[in-house]
Amino acid sequence: MLRQAPIEFARVVYGLSDHANGRLGTAAAEDVARMVRKGTPVTRERAEQRARAYLPTAGHAHCPRCWVFASVKSPLHYREAVAERPESAVCKVCGAEYATGNV
Repeated sequence: MLRQAPIEFARVVYGLSDHANGRLGTAAAEDVARMVRKGTPVTRERAEQRARAYLPTAGHAHCPRCWVFASVKSPLHYREAVAERPESAVCKVCGAEYATGNV
């Protein structure tokens, strides 16, 4: 999960750029717009600080996307691997899914 926080920071940067340049239909721009509608300002500086500060605890990992975008520690729910997908962790708040096992 530690490697995901910088990726989510890049998502914030792309979303802010897309939003500022009128490309409102991208997934990243929609995530930024959703946070703004909820009353949570999204800035590059705050997202970078949160990405650097992301430290999940073993067994109590929280969603990197919710943390970087909104400073919310949404718990991740782990799913066992099956033939169609590897072991993964899912956030029930934002819908992000992260592969946790060998892919």
